[in-house]
Amino acid sequence: MKAKWVVLTGIFGLAGAAGILIGQEKEDRTLLSQQQMTAIINEVSGERAMHHVLELVPYQFVRPPSEYQGHFRESEVMAKFAREYGFSNVAIEDYPTGQTYQPVVGELWTTTPKSVKIYDIHDIPESLASTNSNGDISGELVNVGQGTAQDLEGKDLKDKFVLSLAPSGLGGIYNRAVAAGAIGIVGISAIGAGDRSTDYPDEIVWTTVNAQPNTAAWAVSPKAARELETMLNRGQKVTIRSITKSEQVPNKQEIVHAEIPGDGSTTQEVAIGGHLFESYIKQGANDDNSGCALTLEIGRAYLKLIAEGKLPRPKRTINFQWVQEISGTNAWFNAHPDKQKVIIGDLNFDMEALRLTQSRSYWVLQRTPDTFPSYINDIAQSMMEYIADISRERVRYRGAGYRASQPVESPNGSTDAFYIKIDKHYGASDHVTYMQHGIPAVMFITWPDMWYHSSQDTPDKQDPTQYKRAAAVGTGALAALASGTDEMAARILNENIGRGLARMSESHTKGLGYMADATDAAALMDGYKEARVAVLHQVEVEKGVVNSASILWTNVNNGKQKTAAFAPLIDQRASALLNEVKAAYQLQAMQRGVPAPEPVITAQEREAANLVVESVGGGGRGGGGGRGGGGGRGGGNAGPAVPQEMNAELTILLGQHRTALEIRDFLSGEFTPLPLADLMAVLHAREAAGTLKLVPKTAQ
Repeated sequence: MKAKWVVLTGIFGLAGAAGILIGQEKEDRTLLSQQQMTAIINEVSGERAMHHVLELVPYQFVRPPSEYQGHFRESEVMAKFAREYGFSNVAIEDYPTGQTYQPVVGELWTTTPKSVKIYDIHDIPESLASTNSNGDISGELVNVGQGTAQDLEGKDLKDKFVLSLAPSGLGGIYNRAVAAGAIGIVGISAIGAGDRSTDYPDEIVWTTVNAQPNTAAWAVSPKAARELETMLNRGQKVTIRSITKSEQVPNKQEIVHAEIPGDGSTTQEVAIGGHLFESYIKQGANDDNSGCALTLEIGRAYLKLIAEGKLPRPKRTINFQWVQEISGTNAWFNAHPDKQKVIIGDLNFDMEALRLTQSRSYWVLQRTPDTFPSYINDIAQSMMEYIADISRERVRYRGAGYRASQPVESPNGSTDAFYIKIDKHYGASDHVTYMQHGIPAVMFITWPDMWYHSSQDTPDKQDPTQYKRAAAVGTGALAALASGTDEMAARILNENIGRGLARMSESHTKGLGYMADATDAAALMDGYKEARVAVLHQVEVEKGVVNSASILWTNVNNGKQKTAAFAPLIDQRASALLNEVKAAYQLQAMQRGVPAPEPVITAQEREAANLVVESVGGGGRGGGGGRGGGGGRGGGNAGPAVPQEMNAELTILLGQHRTALEIRDFLSGEFTPLPLADLMAVLHAREAAGTLKLVPKTAQ
């Protein structure tokens, strides 16, 4: 850090020594001045963000069908606050998408051995999985365990309900049971069989089942399912009664949009936001609404600081987007194709507000994938690390008192440590959609979330201090991103250069570890090859990051000239690192008493280097492979597969006209070594399935 900031101080000056708080080091700095960051910290309010979420989703409720005829409650709340705070061009936009079902009645009972109402959707909306079901049906309950085909075999399920004890997969079990004559399912819906289902036995995780007529699917908590299992194990006859009524309503994508206008000096714009909805039936305080509550506060604070002269008005217009997750962002881009051409970056806030210690959580920055290297990651990381550092008590400052140098805490919030983590890309949120439109985007998220997608995702789990810290990070990052000045462009570029050196060093360390772990001469040779791959991969990523920063200059062509000067310097860094890798290889070989020859290309590598992968019907820049980017939710191809965390990047690489060896080296460099034989098995299987072609270079 010290060496980096020696370079930076020659380019721009931040607060002088007189402006630094007691106990605050010169290294405690970021892209804005210490004075500006202090103004941001003083203004952003964790309480206001909490107030927003309490207005949005004070409790989980059954949405009345009438809301589908007008605007949803959450949209009205966001638009009202945005107008009051002085946002410009506030609008609620609706895009019809056909018809859907909204439950209005849902009751699950046992009628024998005694009459007990287990669930009512007006108590726990997530309990009714089959939101399209209608009817008053009763049947005996049969335990089918994990609900596999073998578990159902030989059981009389005709006109009965089945009890499933599997922690997930309710829809598949329902389909198997109904095919065998059952009229419904009562089953656990949890996230796995681990901490969430054992430590939080009363929560129900949201899931959906498309029910056939005169059937129903109910999701129950692990505790409720075990109680039913106990009755059955005692030999008691258990009869289930399901009463459901749903109304067909017009479906739509509903989007709330607002702006902070730029000063008119540039056509470039930026975006920030979160999702108000993931489903109109499922609601949540952290997931869906915390990102919207937070970014609304970021905008309010930014506008006030501009009005007070504490932050300059941005040159770039800022688009605030509060949407239906992923599909709403796509609908907005489809309706406003001009925006794709002018937005240069997006900050996506997904799940932001948990009290970190209670959920065993970190506040995580998910970077762009290596297939989409971008300047934007370092803006976010710089702000996160700044707020984390000044918020913690550092023992070397104890002479000035036992305290943080600049506590970022809310009056009604915790005084917990600010646990942060900078992580690899993960998709499954709106930042992926921006990248699929060619716009760099990062995601901020609290993870793990013990109440994720569940009936217990309520405001009482949230921490105003977490909101305040996230708002300080978000406002600072947004001010840097929207600035639009050449001075800020240079600052961001220098952040990219300095942090890029650190990332190259991390890849170097990773590669040295491969050799250190080698147990014989062959493994040492492989480790040496993989170490070189890791360094060379990161070199190309960092050149891409620096090149991406050219968009930040007021004259982009001028920016390209400035950033291009660093490419050969990065190559020089790479040469030095590769020399160190070679020296380490030779040392390891000497210690093992084996030769240290330079590797030669194998026949398999030569063949892979001559095969160009051509995608059939898809691929290309995706920024994370869509819904499941970076190992997220979603399906995959049958047959041989690469490790899960590589799937999203592989999807993108398959559409980039690379050779099979280039794809292998890319995945190995970004993640961990991938055996070439494993990748070739995947490629040949997909070629046989008709989803790609392997074309020899010599044939092109």
